[in-house]
Amino acid sequence: MPSPLAHILSGATVYLIGANRQRRGKIALGVCLLGSLLPDFDFLPGLLIGEPRAYHHGISHSVGFAVMFGAAVLFVLRYLRRSDIAMQAGVMGALAYGFHAILDAVSVNEGAKAVPLLWPIIPAEFGINLGLLGRFHHDGLADGLRSVIRLENLSALAREVMVLGIPSLLVYVWTAKRRKDEIPSLQTFEGEDR
Repeated sequence: MPSPLAHILSGATVYLIGANRQRRGKIALGVCLLGSLLPDFDFLPGLLIGEPRAYHHGISHSVGFAVMFGAAVLFVLRYLRRSDIAMQAGVMGALAYGFHAILDAVSVNEGAKAVPLLWPIIPAEFGINLGLLGRFHHDGLADGLRSVIRLENLSALAREVMVLGIPSLLVYVWTAKRRKDEIPSLQTFEGEDR
């Protein structure tokens, strides 16, 4: 199972690729980061019944929920009179949410639960371990942060940085270069009336 770091890196990459170069905004970034983490909040309903893992890797890890998240972002931003970014943020949020489910589906370790990736179209669960990411250990919520801040998680985090962090950094450099190339140099304005 990927760590929150892997999911954040995938959401940041969606933002970097999808954000309008002229209008990179905090709202779109926030939507992408929220979408990249939100599927794992499926432990909250389980808390009500005393079993935090009861619904983990359930339908919240699916294309159906990704589309619903994107639609919710679209409607909320339109309601808040931010139609200028509503569609872009909704699509990017849905993609970031969907990438969370995909990462979990391709990182199913032994004993872990697969995900209903194509729900509601196909209710079957999908899961395979491609071996791209390490095994991130956590014992649940009882120990709080101590359940995830463990020495044995360092190798998994290092693999996530290699597999997802380096490509995210390359996308950042690439998009920054594209933005720089689009900004006219000061020489363009020499001799013109201002």
